[in-house]
Amino acid sequence: MRPADPHAMQPSKPGSTRTAPPQVPDDFWTRPRMLTYLLFDATGIVYLLVGLVVLRVAWALTSAESWNALMSEFASPGYLVFHAIALVSALFVGVRFFRLFPKAQPARIGPAKPPPRPILHALLYVAWIGITLVLLAILGGVWP
Repeated sequence: MRPADPHAMQPSKPGSTRTAPPQVPDDFWTRPRMLTYLLFDATGIVYLLVGLVVLRVAWALTSAESWNALMSEFASPGYLVFHAIALVSALFVGVRFFRLFPKAQPARIGPAKPPPRPILHALLYVAWIGITLVLLAILGGVWP
């Protein structure tokens, strides 16, 4: 173990007994929870890059030649891998959100109680899949 920031866990007022200084465990960076936090934070970098790609797409809308060139670039293996990583990042954040959302709900909303967690999870996933299918149908030209 190594010493942590001495003020990291300092109480607002001194207690009646002396406490040991906070220590960071040796395996801190390899714990599953920490790795999940690091992956979640890394999705922010992916979203930044996706935003830059969106700006590039908007810039390519100025002419048909630049649009066709961009579409041929998007068929390259590098862009396909990037878009796969972006999809996995979005799914990771969505699933993480849906796992945490029911825990953040109040015990009561007025006189009504929220549904049990499994039902709430199912409703969230059904809504997510439904919205995705509707958007795919609209963007694919199947549905007006």
